[in-house]
Amino acid sequence: MTVLPVRPAPRPFEPLSSYAVRLADANGIHRTRVLPRYRHDIDIPQRELDALASLGGLDEDAARRLTMNRYPLAIRGHGIQRRHGWRHHFDVTWLCPACTPTTGRTDLLWQTALMPVCLRCRCYLVRAGAVHTVTPAHPRVLELAEILRDLAEASIDQPRARGILYRLRRRCQHTANNLDPAHIEASQDLPTVDITAARRWGAYPSPHPSTVAALLVMCGRRLVRDRPQRPAHARAHQAAQFTPDDRARLDWFLTRVRHHVTKDGLHPSHIPALLPLPLSDDAPARRPGQWLSLTRAATALHMLITQAHDGHPSPQETTAALGVTGIPTSALIDGIHTGTGLRHQDAELLGRSLDALLTAGLIDYQRRRDTLRAVTRLPSSTTRQLPPGGDHAGLDALTLGWIWTRFTHGPMRSSPWPHIPDRDIHTFDTRIDPETRLVLHNVGQQLLADADLLTIPAARATFTGVTGSYG
Repeated sequence: MTVLPVRPAPRPFEPLSSYAVRLADANGIHRTRVLPRYRHDIDIPQRELDALASLGGLDEDAARRLTMNRYPLAIRGHGIQRRHGWRHHFDVTWLCPACTPTTGRTDLLWQTALMPVCLRCRCYLVRAGAVHTVTPAHPRVLELAEILRDLAEASIDQPRARGILYRLRRRCQHTANNLDPAHIEASQDLPTVDITAARRWGAYPSPHPSTVAALLVMCGRRLVRDRPQRPAHARAHQAAQFTPDDRARLDWFLTRVRHHVTKDGLHPSHIPALLPLPLSDDAPARRPGQWLSLTRAATALHMLITQAHDGHPSPQETTAALGVTGIPTSALIDGIHTGTGLRHQDAELLGRSLDALLTAGLIDYQRRRDTLRAVTRLPSSTTRQLPPGGDHAGLDALTLGWIWTRFTHGPMRSSPWPHIPDRDIHTFDTRIDPETRLVLHNVGQQLLADADLLTIPAARATFTGVTGSYG
């Protein structure tokens, strides 16, 4: 079997099914040509595993590390049905409400009850099909999840780690079937517990993520207590997240922002929902899934500019203005909101992105978001110029999503179609020809120009003049 021309590297803890989708999208082929859709990342036939490894240019061991079979029976379960382990029933799928809907990101351990949180977004997972509400995870749950992740890796070749996980599962199952509702209600630091879902822990773990998280906290206290302690200086630095230098750096950066507000007319509306990457010849292109960190940085810069205008923004108000309500917070956002500091690497990112925005000319991205959010259908003249396709509604959404990402510089999460992953827009962009791309670019420009002609004289003429630039 021939090797595909584009071969992305597997991500840490990525499932085989997720890698197959990325490999297929990168090469513009259907996912089923790489791996059958019904596979569950466990007990993959050797011929299919070999075929995928050949297509992706992987060795046999690298391909196997993407499956649940890399873990011992204590985790993946016994027999054909994979019972009496940490693995969920095949009908149960957990996902991250913050990153999975927009990037398609998943984790191999999310297929087990060992990981009821997304350690990247620091929020509780939800069951597929449930309401995608982003709920920040309690620090105790996050700490325990990191321990369990390390134990899962150690269990591959350490009998002691396998024994710990086996005994923890037995304790969780016993506790789940003997829960006292009064005890649960009295525990303020535990996540929401569904007693009915807890009682379903039998041959397979409970299907409810926050219930599992609560059970893990109740049964895994000793794991946290026995965790090796970090050196004293490391614990002190973690307790005090920001140093006096970080505080001085925040004050300096705010002074710089005030300078651009006065000299260049910098305004919060000039910030896109994704900060631009540094402009250089060797800078890699932004990947479809690389949106959360850049959106958090955009939130931070938006807050700084609002403060320079004598405002008092909250993270919730800022993310609402950018159209990305519900993203988990970060140390960068918290440090700016509380005024406690700005780390060196964050200041470097914000500074380079601010330079890129000023070099490109200040564009009213808020105006673009407001304008394009109201556009739900393409002009009929444009539809006739698109390649013929069966699903016109789906093609319209992809086309408008392409226009949204190009002109607002925001992720699909900020668009009127948050259910469409950024990778779908990336795939759509790789499949259209240059002539179609030019047509769509002209349509986007025309939509923004038409809105300016209708609203500028009434709303903005007294402030900027009819000839004001909006990018």
